[in-house]
Amino acid sequence: MKAEMISESTLKVTLTAEDMSVHNLSYEELTAKGAQCRKTLEKLLTGLDPSKNAIAAARLLGEERRLFVEAFRRMDGGCMLYVSAAASPKRQKPLLDESREASPIQFQTFSQSALEQLLRCLEMEKEQGALFTSRLFRKGECFRLAVIPQNTCRTRLLRIFSEFGEAITGELAAAYTEEHFELIVDS
Repeated sequence: MKAEMISESTLKVTLTAEDMSVHNLSYEELTAKGAQCRKTLEKLLTGLDPSKNAIAAARLLGEERRLFVEAFRRMDGGCMLYVSAAASPKRQKPLLDESREASPIQFQTFSQSALEQLLRCLEMEKEQGALFTSRLFRKGECFRLAVIPQNTCRTRLLRIFSEFGEAITGELAAAYTEEHFELIVDS
C-alpha cells in the first residue's frame, strides 16, 4: 500500500491485490457512502509508517470535513483511491446566539451618515453600561448592523435604532442577513 498527499486536501492511496486481500477489502466497501468508508480509510492508514504523507493523511481524515472518495479498479485486482476533503467553511459565530436566547436587533440603512450617527450613539450607550455584541453587514449600498443585547438594554437599543431608521427583529431576518449579506466587521 502506498499513500501520498498530492495536494493540501487530496490523498492518493494505491492498494495492490495483496493489500486488498490482507485487509479484507472490496471495491464496493471503499466506494460506499457514509461513515463506514471513513472508518475503513482510517484503519488502513494506521498501518502506515509515520512519514510526512501518513501524518498529513491522518490530519485530513481526522478533521471534521466532508470527504469525497473516488475509487478506480486496477488491472492487477488492486484499487486506486483519491480522497479529497471539502474546503473548510469559515467558522463564523452565528448571528443568533441560542445560548443566550437573544434575538438580534438589526438596523438597516442605505445612508452611511445615518449609520455613522447610530454607531456614535451606540458607543455612548456602551459607556453607560449597555452590553452587546455587534456585526456589520453589507449588500451593495445597503448596510445592516446586527446587535445582540447581552443585558437588559434591548428596549433602549430599539428606541435608538428607531431614531435613525428601520429596526428589524426576528430570527428570519437574521437568517436572511447571514445568507445574503457580506460580513464586514465583527465585534
